[in-house]
Amino acid sequence: MALFLVEGSQAQGLKVGFYSKTCSNVETIVRKTTASFLSRAPTLAAPLLRMHFHDCFVRGCDGSVLLNSTQNNQAEKAAIPNLSLRGFQVIDAAKDAVEKACPGVVSCADILALVARDSVYLIKGPFWQVPTGRRDGRVSLMSEALTNLPPPFFNITQLKASWKQKGLSVKDLAVLSGGHSIGNSHCPGFSNRLYNFTGKGDTDPSMDPNYIAQLRKKCIPGDTTTIVELDPGSFRTFDTSYYKYILQRRGLLQSDAALLNDKETKAYLDSQFNSASPSFFKDFGVSMVKMGNIGVLTGTAGEIRKHCALGQLEMGFYDQSCPNAEKIVLDYVKKHIPNAPTLAAPILRMHFHDCFVRGCDGSVLLNSTSSNQSEKTAPPNLTLRGFDFIDRIKALLERECPGVVSCADVLSLAARDAVVVTGGPSWKVPTGRRDGTISNATEALNNIPAPTSNFSTLQSSFSRKGLDVKDLVLLSGAHTIGIGHCSSFSERLYNFSGRGDQDPSLDSEYAANLKKNKCKVPNDNTTFVEMDPGSFRTFDLSYYSLLVKRRGLFQSDSALTKNSGSLSVVSQLLNGPLSKFFEEFAVSMEKMGRIEVKTGSAGEVRKNCAVVNS
Repeated sequence: MALFLVEGSQAQGLKVGFYSKTCSNVETIVRKTTASFLSRAPTLAAPLLRMHFHDCFVRGCDGSVLLNSTQNNQAEKAAIPNLSLRGFQVIDAAKDAVEKACPGVVSCADILALVARDSVYLIKGPFWQVPTGRRDGRVSLMSEALTNLPPPFFNITQLKASWKQKGLSVKDLAVLSGGHSIGNSHCPGFSNRLYNFTGKGDTDPSMDPNYIAQLRKKCIPGDTTTIVELDPGSFRTFDTSYYKYILQRRGLLQSDAALLNDKETKAYLDSQFNSASPSFFKDFGVSMVKMGNIGVLTGTAGEIRKHCALGQLEMGFYDQSCPNAEKIVLDYVKKHIPNAPTLAAPILRMHFHDCFVRGCDGSVLLNSTSSNQSEKTAPPNLTLRGFDFIDRIKALLERECPGVVSCADVLSLAARDAVVVTGGPSWKVPTGRRDGTISNATEALNNIPAPTSNFSTLQSSFSRKGLDVKDLVLLSGAHTIGIGHCSSFSERLYNFSGRGDQDPSLDSEYAANLKKNKCKVPNDNTTFVEMDPGSFRTFDLSYYSLLVKRRGLFQSDSALTKNSGSLSVVSQLLNGPLSKFFEEFAVSMEKMGRIEVKTGSAGEVRKNCAVVNS
C-alpha cells in the first residue's frame, strides 16, 4: 500500500482532525467498517469512490446523494446516472457505528468522504488525508443530478467545462478519471460506440477495432445488464494500466477516449505510462482533496443527519416526546378559527414569510431588542397578524411538554390546520424543526418577494429556496383567501411608470372600481382589499380565474400570466378539478416547509416564541 499524507488545499471550515476532540476514533471506526465489507466484496471499492464523486458534483460534497426519495420528491438516487450506484449499506453501517460512539457529531458527508478514501487504500491504492467538518445538505433533486453529472458520452470540451464549473483543473480531470482503474460499466454506457455511433449503424472510429470485436461478444444490442471492466484484467487493483488502455485506443467510455483529444490530458497519460515511477498515486490524493472541497457546507449550514438516507424532519416526530402535540395545536385552531376565519390567511402568510427568511425556523416570531430590529419590523411583515395566536398555542404545549415542541413546528402545524378548518386543503407536516436565534429586518426585506415583483424576480426568489415555477403558481394560489392593503398595489392605479398613469395590464373596469370604492387616494395605507373578491373566505380556484381576466390585485399576481410556463400551470389548474389543486398545493407546501430547516442540535427550542432562550 502506498501512503501519501496529502494536505492539499482545504475549504473554509474543513480541517484534518476536525473531530479530534468530539469523536477522536471516527476514522478508525469508519475504516474498520469499510474493511469488513471490502473483505467480502472488494468490487465495492469502485462504487463507493464513484458515490463520493457523484455527491460532490451535485450541490457539493454534502451527502445529498445518500438521501432517499420521498412521496413528493425524486432524490438524486433516482437519477439515471445514479441507478447503478452500489454500497449505500456500507455508508449506513459506518454511520450506525459512529452514532453509537459519538451521537449527532459526524456528518454523513464526511463519512462518505472517508469511506471513499479507505476503499481505495484497502485495495492497495493511495492514502490521503481527508479534511473533515462537512455538514449534511437537506435538498436532493433528481433533476440536479441529471444536470450536473458528466455522462459517459461527453467529449473533451464538455468534460473540461464540467470540471471547471466545479473548480477543478484539466489535470484534475485526467487524474480523477484514473479512478476508472477499478471501475466497470454497463453496456448502455458505451454500446453506441459498438453499433450506432453516428446514427448510421457504424462504430466509433477512435476505438481499436479488435477491442470493438471483443466487446460485441459481451454486449449485444439492447443489453442493459452486462457489466464490463474499464481496466480489463486489473480492475481490482488501483494502478496506471487504465491509462495504458486509453493510449492503445481501448478506453471503454467515450469520455475515457476523449482524454486523447487534449494536449494536456494526453501529456499526463503519457507521463504516467512511460515513467518508471509515476506520480499518479500522489496526484490522485491531491485531486481527491480538491474534489472533496467542492461546495461544502460548514459551521451552522446544513445539519448532521441521524440517518444518512433520511432528512431529520419526520412525520410524528413528537410521538414519543410529546404525543399530544399535534392534537393540542389542532384543537386550539378548531376552537378559535371558526370565530375568526380571516385569521387563516395571515397565519399561512406568516409561515411563508418565516420560511423565506433563514428557512422555516420561527425567526419571524421573534421580537426586536434594543440592539436589533427583527423580521417583524420589516415592511413586508408590518401587516402580519396572529402572533398572539401562535403564542397561546405555544403556552399550551409548554404546559404539556416543557421545552419539547419548537415554535417553528407550532407555526407550520397551525398554518396547515387553519387552512383545513376553513375548508381548504390539508398537507403533511413533518416535524422536528428547531428554532433559529437570529431575526433581522434587513434579511426579511431582501428575501420576501415584494407585491411589485415581476416574473423574473419571482422566479429567481423561489429558485433560491429550491422551489420551481409550478410551486410559485401553486403557492400564489393561497391568495384566494388573502387581502392586500392599498399601499401594496396603488402604484398600479395611480402612478405605474412614474407619470401618473395606470398599469395597462390591469383590467380597466377593475381599476376604476378599486379607485372609486376602495383605494380612493394614492397614499391610503389603511384600507384593505380582498384578493379574491366575493370568495376570499373560500379556498378555491377563483383566484386563478381572476388572473386570466387581468384582475390579479398585485403586480406579482399579474406576473403569473406573463410567462408561458406559469400561465400553462394556471390553465391546467383552471381546467382541472378543485381536488387536483388541493393535491398539488399540498405538495408545494410540504416542499416549502422544508426550506433550510434547523434540526438535530442546531438552533434551540424556544420557551417563548417571541424571545430567544436566555
